[in-house]
Amino acid sequence: MKKIYLFIIFLIILLIALKIPNSLQVPALTNLFYFSVCDQPIRYRIDEIDPQFKLSKNNFTSYVNDAAQIWNNALNKNLFAYDPEGSLSINLIYDERQSLTEQVTKLEETVKSDQQNLKPEINQYQSLSAEFNRKVDELNKEIDDWNQKGGAPEEEYNKLIQKQKDLKKQADSLNKMSQDLNNSTDKYNTQVNQLNQSISTLNYALEEKPEEGVFKYPENRIEIYLNINSQELIHTLAHELGHSIGLNHIDNRKAIMYSKTNSSIKLSEDDISALENICKEKSIFELAKHYFNLFLIQYKNKLENLN
Repeated sequence: MKKIYLFIIFLIILLIALKIPNSLQVPALTNLFYFSVCDQPIRYRIDEIDPQFKLSKNNFTSYVNDAAQIWNNALNKNLFAYDPEGSLSINLIYDERQSLTEQVTKLEETVKSDQQNLKPEINQYQSLSAEFNRKVDELNKEIDDWNQKGGAPEEEYNKLIQKQKDLKKQADSLNKMSQDLNNSTDKYNTQVNQLNQSISTLNYALEEKPEEGVFKYPENRIEIYLNINSQELIHTLAHELGHSIGLNHIDNRKAIMYSKTNSSIKLSEDDISALENICKEKSIFELAKHYFNLFLIQYKNKLENLN
């Protein structure tokens, strides 16, 4: 019931803000409701952490704190604070994107390991084959020489026969090695094909759901979907925390608030400038307009995702 009352009050203020032009607003009334969204910290709590991430609550909380400190240190203000009863919910949600990412990572490691193992085996086989061919050529030349002389003495003949037997054993060993290499190569090629297929599936999943995280304004909830490495996770958390305080995307590839994912955990000048603007004191009318626009952006994004 309390939330309903607050929402009604918000709508009344919003209607007043939208209806009354700035030139007609009463200065005394405006000044009475003049404040900054940064006056009080946004208190966040940690809710769902899917166990499939194999990430403890303490570690995840530490990453969230690191992300929060990026913003706190920017203006030397306590913009975000951990509170088990905080209003901002932060969650780590496991879905096909993380599953496919882990699958691709494992296959990449396997393919790389098998490739490293195959290289010395192939080099050894090539070296032994070259040595074998050299011995075969030498034996054939030796036999030709004796044939031109009318034949070899018994002692030399026995030596030639023994060399032929030794080469036959080497040939059998090389054939076995070749067969094993072919099997290993087939297995390697199969794994490469599996890797390529998994990468294609992951790329398709990321096209459908490209975000690594999202801030759901109506629910005051952050959801993180990917944990590729700690630095990228902190970046994604910082990005969504930025949305939670009211920041929009910034057209700067080095910015934490850039629309596409990167691994930056350092605020750009554009990030700081946008934060300073958000933290300026504004009337309740301006703030109502701002948060209503955020709501419209969220609603528009949902409609685009449905299409």
